[in-house]
Amino acid sequence: MKIRTKVIISLINRKQVLLSEGYDSVRDFKFYIPVGGGVEFGEMLYVAAKRELSEELGVKDQELEFINFHESLFEFNGIPEHEIMFHYVCHIEDIVRESLPSEGIESNGERFKVVWFSQEELDVVQKNIVPPSVYNEIRKELS
Repeated sequence: MKIRTKVIISLINRKQVLLSEGYDSVRDFKFYIPVGGGVEFGEMLYVAAKRELSEELGVKDQELEFINFHESLFEFNGIPEHEIMFHYVCHIEDIVRESLPSEGIESNGERFKVVWFSQEELDVVQKNIVPPSVYNEIRKELS
């Protein structure tokens, strides 16, 4: 296996964060993660984050702020994974939020659900946030 390099972006508006919803059928585990995806060879991280926002949600021309990086070893649908994720935050205006689709689209055309969470709602699903280490970073952005 190889290590996958990813960018993840927490969209923030009205003291809420937009996260994508995923499901691991082997563990019967629903999880939430900031939108994002893989970094292509030769692509700078910031450029990858902007590209992922554009491809998955149609969000363009927004400023991103790097927060932290996270290393994660886990299994997804029974397959061992090793990822290094670079976490960005993007504070958006109401007009951008209103233009967002109700679903994101992966590069392979697969659709995924996106959900807005307030700080209180985020606390309720804390054990379902992946990687777990982004929880405190997101919570700080919502306060």
